[in-house]
Amino acid sequence: MNAISRRGFLKGTAALVISVSANPMVLAADAANNAGNVTPCLRFTEAGEIFICVPVPDMGQGIITTAAQIIAEELELDPASAKIEMMAFTGHSSSDGRAVEGKLPHGAGGSLSTMTMWGELRRTAAFARNLFIHAAAARWQVPERGLKVSGGEVVDAKGKRTLPFKDLVADTRDLEYSVIPVNAEPKAQKAFTRIGKDQINVHARAIATGEPIFGIDAEIPGMLHAVIRRCPHLNGTLVSYDREALLKAPGVRHVVELKRIPEDVTKTRRVTPGIAIVADSYWQARKAADAAQITWDGRISEADSTDSMKARMLAHLDTGTPVDSVSGGDLQAAFEDADQIVEATYWHPHWAHTCMEPHNCIADVKEDSAEIWLSHQSLTESMNYAAEATGLPVHKIKSNIYRCGTGLGRKYADDFVMEACLVSKEIKAPVKVTWSREDEIEQDLVNPSGAYRMRASLDKKGQITGWHLRSAACGWLSNAAKEPPSGLVDNYLGEWGFIENNVRRGAWRGPQHNTAGFVTQSFLNELAHAAGRDPLDFLIDLYSQKAALKLPTWPYPVLDFSRFVAMLKRVAKEANYGRKLPAGWGQGIAIYHTFSGTCAHVVEVEMINDAKDFRVHRVTSAIDCGLAVNPLGVRAQVEGGVVDGLCAARYGKLVFEKGVPVSNNFDTYRKLRLAEAPMEINTTIMDFGDTEPRGTGEVALPPFIPALTNAIFAASGKRIRELPIMENL
Repeated sequence: MNAISRRGFLKGTAALVISVSANPMVLAADAANNAGNVTPCLRFTEAGEIFICVPVPDMGQGIITTAAQIIAEELELDPASAKIEMMAFTGHSSSDGRAVEGKLPHGAGGSLSTMTMWGELRRTAAFARNLFIHAAAARWQVPERGLKVSGGEVVDAKGKRTLPFKDLVADTRDLEYSVIPVNAEPKAQKAFTRIGKDQINVHARAIATGEPIFGIDAEIPGMLHAVIRRCPHLNGTLVSYDREALLKAPGVRHVVELKRIPEDVTKTRRVTPGIAIVADSYWQARKAADAAQITWDGRISEADSTDSMKARMLAHLDTGTPVDSVSGGDLQAAFEDADQIVEATYWHPHWAHTCMEPHNCIADVKEDSAEIWLSHQSLTESMNYAAEATGLPVHKIKSNIYRCGTGLGRKYADDFVMEACLVSKEIKAPVKVTWSREDEIEQDLVNPSGAYRMRASLDKKGQITGWHLRSAACGWLSNAAKEPPSGLVDNYLGEWGFIENNVRRGAWRGPQHNTAGFVTQSFLNELAHAAGRDPLDFLIDLYSQKAALKLPTWPYPVLDFSRFVAMLKRVAKEANYGRKLPAGWGQGIAIYHTFSGTCAHVVEVEMINDAKDFRVHRVTSAIDCGLAVNPLGVRAQVEGGVVDGLCAARYGKLVFEKGVPVSNNFDTYRKLRLAEAPMEINTTIMDFGDTEPRGTGEVALPPFIPALTNAIFAASGKRIRELPIMENL
């Protein structure tokens, strides 16, 4: 076993700090005096305070609560009794000067946060537990085996003596750390008392009472405010503006011109050209920006209208050349021998993120250092973006991460970080850049629009013998071609291609999966009806054909199809699937794997307003997320995915006209209203005996949309092959 040496121990009296570092774990008695050598994961003060430092930002997925619950399990603490802080950077600088993560992740994405911090947090907390037991045993002069921890204290076997952690902080100075094993053994799963139990969000009260925990709440002394007028045209340029008039506006201190980064318009735009108006207050900067007379050149993107891009994608399905493909078997022979061939074309528009908290960043750039305060999904990448914008080494950057008021992938981006740093560097003063709702939509990195044509052959038994999928998109959308039924249907061809356009694309809750689930699970439902079979039986039969399949898409999981079958049967049972329903009602079913988790839904709808609208009465869900650390949080993520999916499917459509996003606020980019939300959502967390957690955050959305559209078909006979639904009923 590795052990902590005295050289890894820094003396002091204020606190005990326990850290995860590259090699090995490090202890310090005083975080204030460690000269940056220790990044705390746990901190215990002599005043009795316990601080849990969480490595991953929270954007509503509940990861802070999950991290606290993991640590509290090993220390036998109530998570609510600890104070939560964001962990400082634990990685290192690479040879090319970029910040690189160490053992712990500092970014939230890919539904990986709980998986990637699970082991390290448990081992760190287990070491802290052993440390306090060791210190108490030394004071009492008793064997360690008769001691345990509970509620922030060390307790002897008979429960007659206790020592609070705070009373043992000073004792740790005199311990011989070489005898304390670093690789402390975490608790066995059968001994869990907190993991697997519902835990209320540790930020619930702060959110409900409006405490300043989001980046948009942040302020620092002496900061100015900047509002940026950016070119509204995709890849457009700044032609002219009246600088002197802007400087005469009340409260305006500076006007900073921002150049496109990179300058090469053939490369993805990271910073949009524009004008930053810097004033004493946000309102002064906003008023001046609204009155600014600016001329833009948007000719480069005039062909980028929603209708023209859709037409080009559909044409590409007929005559376009694929960028790549996957194939297997003899598709032509399967089609020639088919009892019937079914074909359908699907299309979905661009989706915007519409984060409830628009982007914001405070930057204070000095000659030899810089500090930023912001809501961001990645501490590591925010440091890298700031380093690029300022030209400073990454180790000279300090990033203070706040809770994100929605992320969905958009707050992983660089533009709002780089803007604040560029403006602060230019004016040599701290500045806060705050985006408006219009900015947030117009400058979004959107979910790509795509078109798909699927053609499948069925034999006389109603089984799939061949499958051909062609896609054309405004961005990288290959998962629909690469994932099941690819690998399940022997005779298969999946092709994908692109059309030229200037739209910026980015991650959007369950990127690629969010639309691949819609098209593949919807078409499977079409095939079931064409074969005269029940959709549930059809899916069970499909997923029973192979035991397992390793996916060729990140993070390259191995799918266990026996779990798919079990989930379909369970969700059908819980939903009372197949029961007789009133006229105009219908049930739809779908299942889909996203990243490292799987979710199945049965959606029950009623058609209303002469079948021109619908109401979702009940959603019954089953999720396979491995070991559920916080079941309450898992159910919340399923419910959030359902609501996000319903909103996107019902209304989501970002409209472009000649390269300009015109649906740029909630009056034109419609969002789901409370009365339109599902009346009931019931979630079953599947227990397959896993000992580690898997993904949850993005897993529920992809199968929800096809379950919904399949339900609408069952209720009305209307097949939804284009989104949004309300434009196609």
